[in-house]
Amino acid sequence: MADFLTYALDDMDAEFNGKPWNGLSLMATLDRLTAAEASGTKTWEGYSAWEITLHCAKCKRIIAADLGVPVPAWPYSEEPWLPSPLDSSESAWVNDRAMLAEYHAASMKALRNLPASRLDEEMPTWKAPWGKVLAWLATHDAFHGAMIRSMGLPSLKAKKHE
Repeated sequence: MADFLTYALDDMDAEFNGKPWNGLSLMATLDRLTAAEASGTKTWEGYSAWEITLHCAKCKRIIAADLGVPVPAWPYSEEPWLPSPLDSSESAWVNDRAMLAEYHAASMKALRNLPASRLDEEMPTWKAPWGKVLAWLATHDAFHGAMIRSMGLPSLKAKKHE
């Protein structure tokens, strides 16, 4: 099991900011966007890429905190799950992407130190076993990266593969 867990955690890192099998990583997707594009809500579901970015950051922060890894304070209200940015400037967009990266690093550090013997234990915040949380988390960045790439934002439009 530990070997599989290592593969899964390595893949989570790749989906976040590496070379995943599922297209662009989440960070590579976000790095292509301007603050104006990221904050726009004229999308199919009405969410902005920035709100999704903050949602991903919040999830990673909760995981790290529940596993006892110190993380910076969450600068947004606890609700909703997809908060809107407080400031939609380019510098705020850079800062929130950096916050996402910091929370990702903290959550991955915590998960890499989680012994397989604890996978059946309940995560305090979400009241689900850590194993189930890991299974869900394995797809989270890939899902949201694809969601953002499907919003039709100009910086993400690419020619179809021939």
